[in-house]
Amino acid sequence: MGSSLWIAWTLIGIIGGFMVGKLIPHVRNVTLSVCVGICGALLGGFLFTIICGAGSIKIDVLSLLASAAICGVFLWIMAIAFPHRDNHTD
Repeated sequence: MGSSLWIAWTLIGIIGGFMVGKLIPHVRNVTLSVCVGICGALLGGFLFTIICGAGSIKIDVLSLLASAAICGVFLWIMAIAFPHRDNHTD
């Protein structure tokens, strides 16, 4: 498991968090989304390689998919748990 895999997981988290922060209107802010995305992506990729082993190209590619999936789950939980509340009274 090389450093390039860690960089790829981090980039997946940054891209996922940034997309959620910009595209979903009720997310609190982009910085929080990016941080949660990075944490989810790193955790997902790392746990996948621990469970399935490391070394082959196939496992590395599957760890990228697991990283993206867990990143998405973390961001989904964040969007539900910490919604942005408007202060408008109608």
